Amino acid sequence: MTEKPKHLPPEALDDWLAEVKRVLEIGDDIDVGALLDVARDVAHNVARPAAPLTTFALGVALGRQSSAAESPEALARLAELVTARALTWEHGA
Repeated sequence: MTEKPKHLPPEALDDWLAEVKRVLEIGDDIDVGALLDVARDVAHNVARPAAPLTTFALGVALGRQSSAAESPEALARLAELVTARALTWEHGA
C-alpha cells in the first residue's frame, strides 16, 4: 500500500519555511514565488526530479555570487537564466 503524498495548504508552506529558516539560521527573505516558478518550469520542461536539484543549485549559486544586501536581485537574475533555459530544453540537444 502506498502512502498518500502530503500536500500542504499555502499557509502551511509559510509555517514550514519559517521553521526551516529558523533551523538553518537564515535571516534573509526568500522569494517563494520565484523558486516555485523555477521548479515548475524545470519539472514541466526538463524532468520532475530536476526541479529540486535545480533549486538547490540555484541556492548554491546565489550564496556564492551575492551578498545578503543584493540577494533578491541576484535570485531574480539567476531564476530568469534557469527558467529561460528550462523553457527551451530539449534532452540531448
